[in-house]
Amino acid sequence: MDGILRNFSKLLSVQSPIHQFNRTLIILKRRHPVQLQKKNSKHKPILKGRHFVYDIVENPERMKKEKIDVILTQYVEGLGHQGELVSVRPTYAYDQLILPKLAIYASPDNLEHMKNNLYQTKDEEKPSSIHALQTAKYLKKMVVSVSMNKDEPWTIEPWHIRVSLRKKNVPVLSDDSIELQEHPISGPDFTLEGKFFVGYISINKKEKVPGESNFYHWGIKLGDGLPRTKFFFRTPISLFPGQSELLMSMGGNINNN
Repeated sequence: MDGILRNFSKLLSVQSPIHQFNRTLIILKRRHPVQLQKKNSKHKPILKGRHFVYDIVENPERMKKEKIDVILTQYVEGLGHQGELVSVRPTYAYDQLILPKLAIYASPDNLEHMKNNLYQTKDEEKPSSIHALQTAKYLKKMVVSVSMNKDEPWTIEPWHIRVSLRKKNVPVLSDDSIELQEHPISGPDFTLEGKFFVGYISINKKEKVPGESNFYHWGIKLGDGLPRTKFFFRTPISLFPGQSELLMSMGGNINNN
């Protein structure tokens, strides 16, 4: 009797939420059907190993969940501007948007407020596109190496930077989007080999991003160039002393020479 009472008390005890059972329903189907028991027969069908092979008919955990609509209350990089209606995965919506208060549910009331432009911001405060800030961050981390002729005279122009960016799979449509220092950089001048300078790249004619560049001398003939210095494995040197602080803020320890 005592054993029965102890077992009954265990059933009545409240378990911790950590130990609760998962109530997810998974529907299975036997791959090989079991033979039915004949009418008025006392012999039950014998189950063999193949009868315990199942195929999943429905598993909610594996089903692709439908996206939900939310209204952005702030600009979110790569997603949209403030006041826009976007469709995202439920997990991403809850964890990354709604909980940090970057978005709200697209309820009828909130949609009505959105139509009345209550969540909109001024155009001058908006980035030029949803990917503009991501592009700016990418360009700030990039170092563009510009190859120049070691025999013929040259002066670095915006199109040199544009071609070098294209080699790194960064398309710039026009030279007007690239701005260099007023002081020209001319050569050949081997004392400038490997030094760094900053140019500015405009994104959609709105955001202006500083870009780090260096250049090296190269010959027309194959293998007729100076030995490549490993610029990225030593302390970079600023070509213009006035850009030292800017280069340092972009992530490098700059020495003036």
